[in-house]
Amino acid sequence: MKTIKLLFATALITSIILVACKKEDPEIIVLPPIDNLIPTSNIGGFFDNNLESEKQTFTINPSSDYMVTGVNGTTLFFNANTFEDMNGNTVSGPVEIEMIETQSNKDMLLWNLPTTTTDGQLLVSGGIVYINVSQEGNQISINDNAPIQASIPSDNFIAMDFFIGGEDNDGRFGWDLDVNDTVTTNTDTTNTNWNPNGGGLFTFDFTIDSIGWINCDYFYGTGDPLTGVQVELPDSFDGSNSAVFIFYNNLNSVASLYDSDENGVFDLGWSYATPVGQNISFIVISEINGSFYYAILNATIVNGHYEIISSTDMMGPVTSTDIQNAINIL
Repeated sequence: MKTIKLLFATALITSIILVACKKEDPEIIVLPPIDNLIPTSNIGGFFDNNLESEKQTFTINPSSDYMVTGVNGTTLFFNANTFEDMNGNTVSGPVEIEMIETQSNKDMLLWNLPTTTTDGQLLVSGGIVYINVSQEGNQISINDNAPIQASIPSDNFIAMDFFIGGEDNDGRFGWDLDVNDTVTTNTDTTNTNWNPNGGGLFTFDFTIDSIGWINCDYFYGTGDPLTGVQVELPDSFDGSNSAVFIFYNNLNSVASLYDSDENGVFDLGWSYATPVGQNISFIVISEINGSFYYAILNATIVNGHYEIISSTDMMGPVTSTDIQNAINIL
């Protein structure tokens, strides 16, 4: 459905228009044809940098009980002797804790962590947290008999399930339900010791016995009809240099679309679908030859949804900070 026509005359007219009509940043961009130059992109670096900037580190004494609280209110309580080395020996001496946390689907989008299961079901998130533990640069593990006690603040009293996150063989991130772990919604608002930084009337409480990503979610299952979605990008933008998302305006959810054959048409993937009637924003983030571009288009999902993003929808060149600011005001 997508065709690329690279005509010299079109390129000349386009260049004249761009020279004649200066605009304030960010500019509407129409990329010229690329003849012998092979475009390069590190679109994944955008998300990696966002994640790295959100990493919080704490140094604790593993021989004593200890609690840390993140900037977004997530608390982690460590019992004495929580950590073991890779041989199962109890660890002594200072231990470094790395944590990343959020309750916002805007952050989840900026970190490229969609709220969908590995088999394509949409999740609504109550909050996610990443935990890693090391000592002098060496990976250590969590004692199964003394897991970390975690708490995520919330303004909503909603039953949540426990999901573990990771990438599949194609590098696509998704969540899997862990039926062996549970999330308890704590309504004891007088228990200020558990969540000293506040952040919500309630907390989602659970234990952590392994490092990595954890998400408190529930399945979106209202019975609404579901549909596949495709998004077509303008020439020169495709899966090699762009990421495309569905941002749900009324749900704490985000979904990724993929362009495996790099033809510029993105879809949710095999077996993936999204509810019809949802008010959403299609968000495109691109990086080509060191320059960033983005587009944000509001839409309502219809059956068989096919969205065309035109070259005039793409804003840029911009900075990575411009993209973050545009998403944070949604």
